[in-house]
Amino acid sequence: MSRRVIIGTAGHIDHGKSAIVRALTGVDPDRLKEEKARGITIELGFAHMQLPSGTLAGIVDVPGHERFVRTMVAGAAGIDIVLLVIGIDEGIKPQTREHMDICRLLSIRHGLVVLNKRDRVDDEWARLQQDEIRDFVRGTFLENAPVLEVSALTGQGIPELAAAIDTLAATIPGKDPLLPFRLPIDRSFTIKGFGTVVTGTVAGGSIRTGEDVVIQPNGSTIRVRGLQVHGEGAEIAEAGNRAAINLQGAEKESAPRGAVLCRPGDFRPTRSIEASIEYLQQAPRPMKTRDRITFHSGTASSPGRIVLYGQTEIPPGGSAMGRIELSDPFVLMTGDHFILRGFAPLANFGYTIGGGTVLVPYPPKRKGTVRVVPPVLDSLRSSDLSTRIQAVLGDASIPGAEDRDMPVICGANLRDIRKELDRLAGAGKIIRDKFANGYRYWHSSAVEESRHLLVASLGALHSRMPEREGFSLETIVTGTNRSVEPAIAILALTSDSGVERQGDLYFLPDKRPRSVELTTPLAQSLEEAVRRSGLAAPSLTELANAGGREVERRLFERTVEGLVREGRIIKIKEMYFDPASVGALKDQLTAYLVRKGEITVPEFKEMTGLSRKHVIPLIEYFDLIKWTLRVGEKRILRKAQ
Repeated sequence: MSRRVIIGTAGHIDHGKSAIVRALTGVDPDRLKEEKARGITIELGFAHMQLPSGTLAGIVDVPGHERFVRTMVAGAAGIDIVLLVIGIDEGIKPQTREHMDICRLLSIRHGLVVLNKRDRVDDEWARLQQDEIRDFVRGTFLENAPVLEVSALTGQGIPELAAAIDTLAATIPGKDPLLPFRLPIDRSFTIKGFGTVVTGTVAGGSIRTGEDVVIQPNGSTIRVRGLQVHGEGAEIAEAGNRAAINLQGAEKESAPRGAVLCRPGDFRPTRSIEASIEYLQQAPRPMKTRDRITFHSGTASSPGRIVLYGQTEIPPGGSAMGRIELSDPFVLMTGDHFILRGFAPLANFGYTIGGGTVLVPYPPKRKGTVRVVPPVLDSLRSSDLSTRIQAVLGDASIPGAEDRDMPVICGANLRDIRKELDRLAGAGKIIRDKFANGYRYWHSSAVEESRHLLVASLGALHSRMPEREGFSLETIVTGTNRSVEPAIAILALTSDSGVERQGDLYFLPDKRPRSVELTTPLAQSLEEAVRRSGLAAPSLTELANAGGREVERRLFERTVEGLVREGRIIKIKEMYFDPASVGALKDQLTAYLVRKGEITVPEFKEMTGLSRKHVIPLIEYFDLIKWTLRVGEKRILRKAQ
């Protein structure tokens, strides 16, 4: 496959950006009647060309007028090389500076300076402009870039410009094809006989014809009917490609500019992010916490507010960490860049005032963040993936994170993340547990935090029910009022916690009452009642009625708990099962799964002949003891048994 790059134009109105594109490609990027009549670019324009080496270049032409800078920002998303076009007859103008700031804030690293309209000036004026331009780009990513003099009107310097683009394109690292697929839509239209077509630059990953995509933030799932890449039919569009995607059955209105195509389950929209923020030197006054701004990322924009961390304002030319609360939902991941534009009274309405980098796309609620910067934010700025992973999991705390969420919250591809997670798990720095669709991960610090909550819950249970000899894991977790997964809860209670366990019951040794005698007629009659019930397990009330005689309540409950603790009966969801019957059922289920591969709840119900009251607790029990694994609405054997 030929190498592909995306080129974007930048610069002041009427300095000839569209004319340069026409001279390079033969394609007029101005599509609208109004654009042709007024001689200015209003909407994004697109063209493509083959460079001398064979590299295919998609070109995004952006408007230069200050009223259309929002459109310029949308076009700048995803470009590899910027052509900063400056009319050599006029030199540097306001939108030259603003577009340059936008490119820098979006972390564009490669570009060329193109001095257009060379036919209008003499050699002496051209030399003066060269000196001025060199001063202008000093200290920026264009400091050492070629400065080429061309005339789009006469064709002077155009072949040299194409060659310079080709040379630079050979040095551009490709975008990561293993990231989650994401395409910010910059254009949406309808073609008769085909339906809705959207265009954009693939920001990461890849997509094929026939695959399903989700239009975020509305959440509609649509199938890809057809693809074009850089103007040619294709079966696959990859990171860095300029793509047109025909969406099967979608209305144009459901996929407007600013929406994002991605795979189902990879991204969820967010209205709040934590970020590093840079404030431009030319801003008219300090940015204060709670100031209103306009937020631009990808091809979308939204009003929002800044909440600064650890400080009350940012001086012009300064930086800070903070939270940005957005009016509209965005599809973002760690490492994404954004632009901030002024919202009165910060500046003249719409002027670019700053930008930054997304650090936490789904931030948790934090206490005291107006007074202190959360340490996790500094770690998330690191280029070291291991540092970012540990920071993310430390911030996730007790809930942890699933591996399919890790690319979005770590800003890296899942292959590299899993490799690092394996290393960290082997070193004991993180904990993981197998789930239906992958793994869940926790930082090792989450064990200590969970232990504190669980031991406190267990102590409170002993205080409320001093006659009880112990409590189930489920009961202890419920007492924390937090969602603690069984894997980390068991680890927390069985490692240096002072908690002991017998059977399915956990207890604090100094809180446990004297053990009940299990050789009594009462214990024997209860065990026999459970055995006779088999898989039609009785509840505690039904078991009490089965005794056939009056028994002191505390003694009865302690005897039942003792039988559970010793494994002579099994407690599942407040019902009491015969261990031999459960064991036989497990063998029967295993044989079925070895033969069939999977089983649904209705099939399990039919196999056992039990009511749903007993079927659901039993199938969930086999999940809990890690004998079966739930995948959607079916169960499979967790591993070869």
